[in-house]
Amino acid sequence: MSDADDLRRIVDPQCHEYAAHYNYNHAGLRPWFACDRAVKDGGGSVTAEVDALGETWEVKLYYQESAVLPPGETPAGTSIEHDTIREFRLRATALDDVKQKKVNFHIRPRWADMTAEKDDGTRVTIPVPDELANTRTDAVNVNLKGSNIPFGDYNQLLEAAAEAVGVSSHYFDADERHRTSNVQDAARYVRLHTDLSGPVHGRTGPLVGLAHVLENDRQGYRKLVQNDDDNHGQNLPGFYHTATLGPDRVREVMPGHRLPVECKHYYESEALDRPKSDPLRHPKLEVAYQTSRWDETVYADPEEVAALEEELDEWLYAILNDAGLDLRAGGDTYVADEYFGAENATTTASVVDLDLTEVRHEQESVVYRHLVDGMSPAEKESLEVLVTDGGDVSPSDIAEVTGRHQDTVYDALGRMHDLVDHQYGQVSLKSTYLSELVADALDQAEAAVERATMASAKAVNAAERGLDDRTSAFIAWAEKHGVNYDENAGDGMRISLGQVDGSREVRRILREGLRLWEGMKKDSATFRAATVTYQQQKGSNRKYATNDDTLKTYHIPNAWRYL
Repeated sequence: MSDADDLRRIVDPQCHEYAAHYNYNHAGLRPWFACDRAVKDGGGSVTAEVDALGETWEVKLYYQESAVLPPGETPAGTSIEHDTIREFRLRATALDDVKQKKVNFHIRPRWADMTAEKDDGTRVTIPVPDELANTRTDAVNVNLKGSNIPFGDYNQLLEAAAEAVGVSSHYFDADERHRTSNVQDAARYVRLHTDLSGPVHGRTGPLVGLAHVLENDRQGYRKLVQNDDDNHGQNLPGFYHTATLGPDRVREVMPGHRLPVECKHYYESEALDRPKSDPLRHPKLEVAYQTSRWDETVYADPEEVAALEEELDEWLYAILNDAGLDLRAGGDTYVADEYFGAENATTTASVVDLDLTEVRHEQESVVYRHLVDGMSPAEKESLEVLVTDGGDVSPSDIAEVTGRHQDTVYDALGRMHDLVDHQYGQVSLKSTYLSELVADALDQAEAAVERATMASAKAVNAAERGLDDRTSAFIAWAEKHGVNYDENAGDGMRISLGQVDGSREVRRILREGLRLWEGMKKDSATFRAATVTYQQQKGSNRKYATNDDTLKTYHIPNAWRYL
């Protein structure tokens, strides 16, 4: 989005952690040799100060030993006469009051087919990007890890820091950075006032909702973290809460997004010991890119990094918006710290409604469809294993527990592809919420079997008592569906359906009941005018609803509304 109409002024998040691999091959191994020479001339390290990015930085170049084996000569023809290979660290720290604006650049040589020797003497090949290895090109890799610095400023700081310790900045020219350079970690945050951040991490807040509805049912329990005690055992609600989502789940709620993310609300470890006048007494809300959650790559070119930053900001805005917090700075919602200014800025990032209702409905419809179509015994047994087992489950585990052939289990899982994830030999239900729906459905299916058995017995009993088939059929219907009815209530007939999945099930049950009622030669007007009561999981907005903790109870004055 770049149109002027899309611009808005809302709170400006702060860059936090950032990690990337920057590759440079335009000067071969000369940057590495230059670092080696500077360290040797400095007696093992070089320190300096440099002005960059509008402030003063303390810079240090030093070395560490490496397990890389000297090649004698690289495939590109570069002679290396070193007995051991050193790698170099270039550290830069801003000289502000807290010194948490910093970065460490790890500078390493790269050539095709390079090998290293492990402690046990075995040798391993060090991976080099194909575009460099296939051209037999020597290069330098800079693995950087920093914090509180704008994502796009790291290369400029690298150039300035290198020049300050006697290494030419040309070796790290941003315009010469190889296109295989990529981002490994990136996070943006805002700092919230502790008195106002509860809706973010609360039991019904967006972090819990995201993990519950969107995350894999097994990974979700490991990835939804809710720790309300600090490192000293003191209770601090929201101390460390995270929800981590892979790209498939992200697309379900943010259709225009693709990056896996971790959404996190957390306090500093000593927050409770600080007064509220101290910014570190207040929590951060942070969203971080999670490269380990997918097989794709975010490259470090400016456009991709800008798109990454915008996606992180849109997550932050969506969570804040869902929690009902003000998106504009200037009030009490945000607390400025050394790096986060708690100020508004012009942005093209969208404010998306984090509405999980539709996702819930889609998952409910999947479960309902399987119930309507009917599950095979193998499908039912596989689901029972998935909702009752507490650890990792594979198809062979399911086969062993159920006593079925593994091919039968694979076929059953294939038919339930919209319910289960089957990756890397592990099987799980697609979300914690869906897992709960399946568990309830299995319980209801078992209860239905019991009711049907009782219905048959009651029909036989009715026949033995001289009741006709049509009356027996109505009694069986009532028992099968758990229907209670009072034909002679003072204010008309009453029908209680108990707990149902939704209005579609209510309509189906009542239509069947009316057919059997009329089959007994009863007045249909009595049935149609009956008051109908049923319970349903929360989520409906009908005006007849009254709430308890988990269910809505509906009192419908006239059954004809469903008939």
